[in-house]
Amino acid sequence: METKDIIAFVLIEVATLVMAYAWFQRFVYNPFNWVIILCLLIVIGILSLMILSINNRFKELEERMEARDKSIRVSIMTVEADLENNISRLNNNVERAVSEINKKRFL
Repeated sequence: METKDIIAFVLIEVATLVMAYAWFQRFVYNPFNWVIILCLLIVIGILSLMILSINNRFKELEERMEARDKSIRVSIMTVEADLENNISRLNNNVERAVSEINKKRFL
């Protein structure tokens, strides 16, 4: 885990504990408590930041996969071109050998 994830986790836990305590105390004191609202805002804000962080990580992963896919395609095309060149050279050598054999046979 990264440090920002650990800090966000600790903040969520602290805000949730404070919110739970304030929530249970609202029946005793005041039914409208600003601590609950503030803690809810903190929890929702941190959760949304975590969701955005996950989204960014997915985008980075997708970009890396696309780059790897492109490099694999280029490698395959290079191997294919080399293979075609080798096959054409081999074909030319075979044709030359066959023509030499035919010349010797008819002479």
